[in-house]
Amino acid sequence: MTREELKGIIEGITDEQLKSILDINSADIGKAKKDAESIKSENETLKADKQNLETRIEELTKSSGDAAKFKKELDDLKADIQREKDEAKAKAEDAALTDAIVAVIGDKKFTSDYVRNGIIADMKTEIAKPENKGKGYVEIYEGLTKDKEGIFANPNPPANMTGMGKLTSTGMSDLENMDMAAYIAARKQMEG
Repeated sequence: MTREELKGIIEGITDEQLKSILDINSADIGKAKKDAESIKSENETLKADKQNLETRIEELTKSSGDAAKFKKELDDLKADIQREKDEAKAKAEDAALTDAIVAVIGDKKFTSDYVRNGIIADMKTEIAKPENKGKGYVEIYEGLTKDKEGIFANPNPPANMTGMGKLTSTGMSDLENMDMAAYIAARKQMEG
C-alpha cells in the first residue's frame, strides 16, 4: 500500500497518521514473510524426510533378508511415516486454532506477552472441553477474561505529575502568595 493510495482512501490524513499506518503494514508484511520462509524451510525438510523414507521402503522391499526382520522394519517405517503425518496434521491444526484465537482477541492489549500467551493456552484448553462444544470462541474468550483484573493493559495510563515544591513570593500574585489553608478558604469563597 502506498502513501498516495492511503491519501486517496482517507481524506485529510496527516503525515504522522500515514507513517503509523505504513509502519504497522510493514511490520505485518515482515512477519508474514518470516512465517512464509519458516513454512517453506519446514516443507523442504519434510520433503527430504519423505524421500529418505520412500528410499528406505524401496530398499527394504528389494532386499531378500530375513522375512521377520523385514516385516518388523517395514512396520516400523510405516509407523514412523504415520507418526510424522499425525504430527504435521496436529501442528497445522494448532496453528489454525491459534490464528482463530488471535483473531478473536483482536487488538486487545495485555499487561504482558506472558499473560497473552496464557490466555491463548487457556482458550485452547477450554475449546477442547466437551462441555464447551457448540460454544463460540468469542463466548469462551469472554468467559475467561470477564471480571479479571490485571490482564489487560490500562488504556489510560496515569500521567507523571511533577511535585508542588515550595512556593515563594517572587513573581506571585497576592492570592498565590497565601499559605495553603488561606488559599483553599479563598477559593471556596470565590466558588460559593
